[in-house]
Amino acid sequence: MTSLENQFLVYIDKHRRILFAVFAIIVGLLIRWAGRDFVSLDMRDALLPWFDQIKTAGGLPALSNQVGDYGLLYQTIISLMTYVDISPLYQYKLLSVVFDAALAIMAALVYKDVKCNGLIVAGREVGHSATTNRESRELILTQTVMVGALVWLLPTVMLNSAYWGQCDSMYSFFCLATLYQLRRGSFVLAFVMLGLAFSCKLQTVFIMPFIVVYYLITKRFSVFYIFISLAVVWLMGIVAFAYGRSLLAPLLIYYGQSSHYQLMYLSFPSFWILLGDDYFGFRWYAIFFTLCVVVAGMYACLNHKRFVTRGINYYTAVAWFIWSMVLFLPSMHDRYAYLMDLVLVLLACLDRSFIKYAAVAVLSSLYFYGCFLFVQRDEAPILLAVVYLLAYLHFTRALYVRLKDSDVQPSNH
Repeated sequence: MTSLENQFLVYIDKHRRILFAVFAIIVGLLIRWAGRDFVSLDMRDALLPWFDQIKTAGGLPALSNQVGDYGLLYQTIISLMTYVDISPLYQYKLLSVVFDAALAIMAALVYKDVKCNGLIVAGREVGHSATTNRESRELILTQTVMVGALVWLLPTVMLNSAYWGQCDSMYSFFCLATLYQLRRGSFVLAFVMLGLAFSCKLQTVFIMPFIVVYYLITKRFSVFYIFISLAVVWLMGIVAFAYGRSLLAPLLIYYGQSSHYQLMYLSFPSFWILLGDDYFGFRWYAIFFTLCVVVAGMYACLNHKRFVTRGINYYTAVAWFIWSMVLFLPSMHDRYAYLMDLVLVLLACLDRSFIKYAAVAVLSSLYFYGCFLFVQRDEAPILLAVVYLLAYLHFTRALYVRLKDSDVQPSNH
């Protein structure tokens, strides 16, 4: 081996994490670039017409009236986009891709936080040497980069932004940031992130049952912190308010969204596929049934108070609450499981016993993404709904086992 070869190999080994990250970034960008001109039905029938309507109305002055059904923050962003002389199709997708990257970084931080916290506890318990801990931290850092790359390259994440042109990475990033800061004890920042998440999408409500449980168990922050989130939601509409929008607009927009899809399910393996699509006959039953399931989960957590203070169990509970809501609530459709899929992928990275749940969730979402984007078919096979339900039930059983085990395991907070 020549001296030059040796220097090259040493450089590769020394900078392997950076080189791997750069490779993953380039691959992800190339795949997203390939989808830059793809026009989805949502883009054709909603997002692009909204852009044209706002631009015709003068850009920011258009905020005086509601255009589309998204919140004031997104409508403000679209208004600002009208002043940029770039194809609106590219602008929509670029915004989402930027948040894809932010989401990948946040997912990596969540993984690193849980693993490093577990390492500290393990070191105290068995007296790990400084050398052992240093080697473990190096391994965790390598794995952290891989987790970020996995989320960045996740097919559903790439399809959602670069092909669909949707912005689910925005609210999911802020939701993960909320959970991350909440666990670290940065409560003001956590509720600022929660407000930003709600400013992006109403689906942020999926993490609220867990936040309530965490509040009841840990008693580490005041219930009045929620007013920080409300203040942020209203602050995100300040430009619209300046142009004459009602202060009630954020609430009215989300109220309208909640009744937009008058279907029990749409391109989603909902539990209600098994009973049929009788929206007006079943919707209130579905809502109260979901409420009972969620409250039962909250009650179980309260009976095992040490559960949510353990790193991986913290996110296991988050995943269960989100899964319960998307599975049993009416009017759920393909993209509503976006955040849940991400949390399950994170759990699979933390513990391989979760791989089967992440596989079912992500592959189900990928199936419906493909149907909508490339086949333009909205069917939801009963067999897939049964598999999805069985996976949820098995996950619930696994959660219950972890709940019982948490009573005899040391706290990891």
